[in-house]
Parts: sequence; C-alpha cells; structure tokens
Amino acid sequence: MDKQKRHIVFFVFLTLLLIGKTANAQLNHRNYELEAKVYYGYMYFQSDQYHSALGRYSRHTPSYEISLHRNTYGEHRWEVLHNYPSIGVTFYYSSFGNDSISAELGRVFALYPFINFPITPSETSKLTFKLGVGLSYLTNKFDPKENYHNYAIGSHLNAAVNLSFEYRQRIVERLHWVSSVGLTHFSNGATRTPNMGINIFSVATGLSWYLFTPKAHIDKKLRPKNYLFEFDGKKHFVTDYQYTLGFKDMSQQYGTHQYYFVHDLAANFMFQISERDRVGLGLELVYDNSDKITKPDWGFYLKPGLLLSYEMLLDRLSFMFNLGLRNNTPLTSSKFGMLFYQKVAARYYFTDNLFATIAFTTYDIKADFISVGVGYHIQHKYYLPQHAKNRYRSPVFPR
Repeated sequence: MDKQKRHIVFFVFLTLLLIGKTANAQLNHRNYELEAKVYYGYMYFQSDQYHSALGRYSRHTPSYEISLHRNTYGEHRWEVLHNYPSIGVTFYYSSFGNDSISAELGRVFALYPFINFPITPSETSKLTFKLGVGLSYLTNKFDPKENYHNYAIGSHLNAAVNLSFEYRQRIVERLHWVSSVGLTHFSNGATRTPNMGINIFSVATGLSWYLFTPKAHIDKKLRPKNYLFEFDGKKHFVTDYQYTLGFKDMSQQYGTHQYYFVHDLAANFMFQISERDRVGLGLELVYDNSDKITKPDWGFYLKPGLLLSYEMLLDRLSFMFNLGLRNNTPLTSSKFGMLFYQKVAARYYFTDNLFATIAFTTYDIKADFISVGVGYHIQHKYYLPQHAKNRYRSPVFPR
C-alpha cells in the first residue's frame, strides 16, 4: 500500500471515529430546559379552637420559581413506561406578600427536585402532573419571646412539597408556555413544634426554553413490549413488610424540647396492574409514645390502621401513596372512633427484596410525623387456570 492510500485509509478511519464519537455524544445529549414561573396563591390554614389566630395568615400572596428540567427521551425503559417524564430541580421564593405577615412568617427559600409525568402524550400541548419534594428555609420561626404569634412554623429548616397539574403549550420548537394549578406545603413534620405548616394553593404561568434543540424520543418499537403475564403463564402479587421510626417534639405543649418516638409497623398486599404501578391494601400498627402524655387514660396505646395503597415504580426508586383509617379511641373502650390520615413515602430498592424508605404522615392537612426505616419485598407467583391463560396469549408471541 503506497503512502497516498495509507493517508486515505487513515482519513476514512478518523472520519468514522469522529462520526461515532459525535453520534455517541448526541445520544448522551440531555434535553435541558430552563423555566421561570410566577405564582399567585392563597395561604390556607385550617382553623381550630387552639390555633384560631392563624386565620389572619389566610390571604393571597405571590411567589416565584426557576426550574431546570431534563426531558427524558427513552434512554431507560422506565422513561418509556411513564411517557417520557421530565426530571429536574426547582428554586422557589416567596415573601408572603405582606409586611405584617412577613414580620412573623418571614420569607421562604426552597430547593426541591421534582419529576413531571405527562398525562396526555401530545408533543405540542400536554397536561402533566408534577411531584416535588425537597428542603426549604424560612427566615422567621416561632419564638416564645420575640415571635410568639407564629404558631405556623417552629423551625428554620423545613420540608417543601409541591403537587401540581401543569399545561404546556409549544409556541416554537424551543419555547413553551406553561400554566399550572397546585399546592405547595412547608412543614418540619412535627420534629419541632409549633408546626401547623404553611399551605399555599396557587395558579401560575410562565415560559420554558430549551437550551439546545430538543432530542426526539427513541422509537418505542426499538424496545419490545412485555405483555403482562405473557411469557410464563403466571400471575403475581407482592407483599412487603416495613418498620419505620419517627419522633415528635412536644415543646409547644410542655415548654421544653421533649421528644417521643413513634414506632410504625406496616404490611402491604399489592397487585401488579402494569410494569409501572401496583395497587392494594395495607395494615398498620402504630405505637406513639407521646400518647402516654396526651392520652393518659388510654391504658393501651397500640393503634391499628387500614390503608389503601398505590405504588408508582421508577426503576429502583418508587413512590408509595396511602389513604388510611386509624383507630382513634382506646382498644379497651366500647366507643368507636377513626382518624382519616394520609401518607406519602419514597422507597429505594437496594436489591429486588430489600428497600429503605422515608415517609411523611399527615392528617387534616397537618403533619403528624416523619419516619425512616427499612422493608422487605416478596413477589409471589401462581399459575393461571388454563381458560385464563388463553386470554393472555398474543398472536405476536404465541406459547
């Protein structure tokens, strides 16, 4: 091979190498999007006899946020299963809009990661559901001498939760108009009292701009769909068992920082309805040491509960949503009383069976406690009857 041919071969090899590198860089290129929104909301405080003074906080207030999104395009299977959600982080700010209120509540700065699930599949206009959980810092908190009117927040550092429905409309290829309606909540989960929390129901509008030309979704046909119960003729359900430990601060009631542990043992029985979610029922037993102080006449403090459970699966991460009824009278009493409560939890599966969890339990839009713990997940399979097997056969993948 003469020198000229060697140069041509080298040039072709180098060109192919560069093309490969460029293609790989394009495949790894992220669909980043910068978004700014203005909120106008209403601060809501549930009134009761003890905290009736909080009603003066119920008013309209503006807020502002800046978000950085990464729109998924099918790089992982869970992205396809959830219709290509976007993930990102939001910075949120509000002065609560009034000097007299700001003097007590201060200002709030929040930073929270989020995931935004498309509800409608259109690329030009779509409805989405946004779930964000992170941390917030409120500049003012309750102080028995200098800020004793503030029963809403007992600590500077708090959790921030955002739940909202968004509508996104494409204006041009890289520019979108965004509007939303939702709830933003700030609370420390009763780790420091008083802790009535701050709830802001709001509407928002803004603009979102792709930093680069958006990358198209990978064709779903490139990933063969697994038909439910298709390949082995088996159905399955799962059971999981978990223990979490939380604590409550009783300083508001007793003037000193007294902490009481809350033990929570739960079991869930879940049916897999798709590759991305499960539904089922749960049983719970709660032993709250603070009940010995607040309910001294009970005698027996174990509180059972019944849960409706829904789990959303995102690879090794999942979110668990529970609605429950918990016994609210002594088990030895002839009277019957139930407390309606809600629980939101995040799980991370270290293996197919072992997971860690952090849970946030509320009732009447008020934080009850935050808990952390571990759990164990078991999958149970059983064969379908022959007539039921036939219903799940596919002409594409026959048995």
